[in-house]
Amino acid sequence: MMSNMMQKRNKQGGFSFVELMIALLIFVILIAVVILATQGFFTKARGTSMQGDIHTVKNAVDAYLLQSFKAPTENGQLPQSGEYALIDFNASFTQEGKTYKFYPGFLAKLPRHSGEGVWRIDNAGMVSIDMAPDKY
Repeated sequence: MMSNMMQKRNKQGGFSFVELMIALLIFVILIAVVILATQGFFTKARGTSMQGDIHTVKNAVDAYLLQSFKAPTENGQLPQSGEYALIDFNASFTQEGKTYKFYPGFLAKLPRHSGEGVWRIDNAGMVSIDMAPDKY
């Protein structure tokens, strides 16, 4: 009777524990490869987004400087050589009785991280962000 049960069990098909573990291992390896491959794409996308925002803010700063003869900083001036000043997205000036605001007047949309004090301008009016591209 015992041999009949063993024969029935052996004919039942299905997977052994070792076969299931090998399949699981292959699945985990495939997931790891996909995750590692897509991380590079996201890092590149963040960098591209950051460069686009820098370009947009730079254009707005240039327009603001040309019209107001002031910088969109806390004191309205560009910093001294070799230094940076934080960009004040709430900066404004009055000209001929009309008030112009940096945002939304010169900048249609706030860039990412605009409230975190990482957007800065140097003495030449160049805009930069104090953040690594992969963190943007």
